[in-house]
Amino acid sequence: MDKPVYNFLGFVTSSIHYVKTRENNTYISINLTNSNFDSNTKQYTISVRVAADFDDDESYFIFEAGFEINNLDWFNKLNEAQRKTTFFASLFPFIREKIFSITSDSNVGLFIPTISVENINFDKEIRLIRVKKSQQ
Repeated sequence: MDKPVYNFLGFVTSSIHYVKTRENNTYISINLTNSNFDSNTKQYTISVRVAADFDDDESYFIFEAGFEINNLDWFNKLNEAQRKTTFFASLFPFIREKIFSITSDSNVGLFIPTISVENINFDKEIRLIRVKKSQQ
């Protein structure tokens, strides 16, 4: 049986600064702050920072994830933008769940909506803006 082109090794939450004194935030930002391939271990790592504004303070969560590359030919055919998209897409559901789990208390936790990542430029910050519904 053939191995998959990569294995998800896991992720860690490396840093958290969470302050919530009001119910809603106005934005959530996502940045891939670092990516690296170690040719000796054949591991690709990414760092992701997710932030949200609450009052005058920005809460943030930083995650580090690792992937074992089993097919170097496949990996080398991807440009860096494709690599970021591919590996972030694998990590994103875990990040969403972890942030919601950490922030859930007697109030509603910080919910990050599901997004399609295939056309996102990870060289820039992704910003999700909360749209207020008009009251009628």
